[in-house]
Amino acid sequence: MIQHAPHIPTWLEDSLESPVAILGGGVSGLGAKALIEGIDGEARIFDESSKKEDEAVFAREEARRSRLVVVSPGFAPDHPWVKIAQGEKCRVISEFDLGASLWKGPIVAVTGTNGKTTLTSFLDHAFRHSGIESFAVGNIGRPLCEILSGECNSEAIAVCEVSSFQAELSTRLQADYVLWTNFAEDHLDRHGSMESYFNSKYTLISNMRGDSVVVDRTVSDYGKRLGLEIPEKQILRRAKKEDRERVKGSVFETDPEIESYMMARSLWLTLGLSENSLEDAARAFSKDPHRMEFIGAKMGIRFWDDSKATNFHATLSGLKRFDQPVIWIGGGKDKGGSIKGFAKQIVPYLKQAILIGETRFSVKRELESLGLVTREVASLEEAVNLVLELGRSGDDALLSPGFASFDMFESYAKRGEAFREAIGHLDSERNVQYG
Repeated sequence: MIQHAPHIPTWLEDSLESPVAILGGGVSGLGAKALIEGIDGEARIFDESSKKEDEAVFAREEARRSRLVVVSPGFAPDHPWVKIAQGEKCRVISEFDLGASLWKGPIVAVTGTNGKTTLTSFLDHAFRHSGIESFAVGNIGRPLCEILSGECNSEAIAVCEVSSFQAELSTRLQADYVLWTNFAEDHLDRHGSMESYFNSKYTLISNMRGDSVVVDRTVSDYGKRLGLEIPEKQILRRAKKEDRERVKGSVFETDPEIESYMMARSLWLTLGLSENSLEDAARAFSKDPHRMEFIGAKMGIRFWDDSKATNFHATLSGLKRFDQPVIWIGGGKDKGGSIKGFAKQIVPYLKQAILIGETRFSVKRELESLGLVTREVASLEEAVNLVLELGRSGDDALLSPGFASFDMFESYAKRGEAFREAIGHLDSERNVQYG
């Protein structure tokens, strides 16, 4: 039995009379298994990539043995295994639902196309900086179930980064507060349409137990197109000069990070906490790697790592930060969306484009139709070497792919690390200055 185990809901207690099936053997699945076993239940993982024969297939026979099926974020609602579970009348819930049903403290759900990781990390940092116990969980790395399976205070604040994949199956995640950073084209390969993508996230609002919602203007504008009227008081106001002055010297003084600060501030004031303590926390906060990070300069060319930019909106936001057109390194695994539209948006900010990954040819075609010089390469090492050939002292070279990394790398972090390694492998006799 887990230490300090919260009250177990009746529906979950009844479900534990049969083995619990867990779909997916990643961090979410392992966290769910640990939690189920911690409350004296039996759990069995099913994973299509497993080398164990008894774990690789979830069929009707397996579904009939279970009353409860816990689904990891990688499984879409129309996945055959999910359909089998539903067909056999199993209760199908997400890993987030399982954890949230046992969490006794306040739940802050953070979602959005971009900025949700920075906001989640900052809120957790700010709470702890102010002496308030909290846990950052979800898409940020540690599943809520994993936290609960260990020794923790389940009455602390849970700051949950919730992706659209996690939200679309999370019907029991009843948040007290919802922060929706922005809404733009992304994950259309999974959701099929912008409306479906929006609705997956809107689930967090329609199911919440509290009434404190803050959304960006892009969220409210799209909601209106669907007939959803979001009250003006719930729409985040734009940062003013005095807001920027209050966080001067922190990572939040420039766009787009200032919007993350403003959203954190809105929650902070709702909770009746000191704004001075939030400002102190902002000055002590640093972003995770691969988020618009200056790597160094070679031959007078400045290199920037924004590998976390895995969608069009993030790349466009990054490009707007520069005072002059950049040498852009982009491309990767397609997630759906209009590459033609993306090219039109970014071309004014590009001096040249060096393209990688499976989308390099389609992006090349669209950019060249707009008159931009482009080159395609097979690796980041080639891209970095080409930057030195094409660039001049004073240029900025930016890795901000606009696409997922999975065609070449296992994660955006691995992609960013490969970029840094490629820079490090350049001729050491060249002018190297690391900042």
